[in-house]
Amino acid sequence: MDLTKIISIAGKSGLFRIVAQGRQALIAESLEDGRRIPVHPTMKVSSLDEISMFTTGDDVPLREVLASLHAIEKGALSVDPKGDEETLWKKLAEALPTHDRGRIYPSDLRKLFSWYAQMSKAGVLDAKEEPKAEEKGAAEGVKEKKAPKAGAAKPDVAVKKANAPKPGGGTKAKTAGSTMRKGSQRGS
Repeated sequence: MDLTKIISIAGKSGLFRIVAQGRQALIAESLEDGRRIPVHPTMKVSSLDEISMFTTGDDVPLREVLASLHAIEKGALSVDPKGDEETLWKKLAEALPTHDRGRIYPSDLRKLFSWYAQMSKAGVLDAKEEPKAEEKGAAEGVKEKKAPKAGAAKPDVAVKKANAPKPGGGTKAKTAGSTMRKGSQRGS
């Protein structure tokens, strides 16, 4: 599962998927209803890939917690995020046994389960993560660069020189030998 394009926007309910980058804003699509909105640089945006959960040891990335919940639930929806708080804590203990209950707020717990429900409905959790370009190269073997064809034309150096600006051309002021009308001079 790739959470790099899944974002949460402050002041907007639900999760969004980045679908394009406009000139002055990102274009994000809601996971709930598919509506697209512009995300301006002034908006506070959090990528789910950068969020982690507090544990008694090192913090665990949110993608691992969601993958664990998905494996436990076998792709089905989990508990109701608006339900009893104790059932939410029990379900989190199944998915993340080392969670730190003292540092995780109940509102964050509810948000986790509502995000899980939204991503499960949208099919984000079912998507397989593609290997990165570096991993693809190692798995498939490094592809060698092909030599250029014998008949392929190389860029002509003479063409580049012809298009280059001429030194001192066109920027010199007029010489004293040229005639100028008195009315066209400044300050006259």
